[in-house]
Amino acid sequence: MKTVMFDQARSEFEKVFQLAAEGEMVVIQRNEQRVALHRLTDSSEIAPPGYFADDYSREEIVELNGLASHAPAVPLP
Repeated sequence: MKTVMFDQARSEFEKVFQLAAEGEMVVIQRNEQRVALHRLTDSSEIAPPGYFADDYSREEIVELNGLASHAPAVPLP
């Protein structure tokens, strides 16, 4: 595991990304906040298109999409 400070990760992002792509766990730290960047090795971790197709009826999808469209948009911090 390699830890880098936020400013270094920003200025050397290609290098940090390459480390993670090669399998190294990279922790990026800014003040007391830490996040990890790591490679996903198993594509089965990502649901394929249509994975949830049988979970909801057409009516439920319309209702949920309607509710979501009225939710307040909250910008990322």
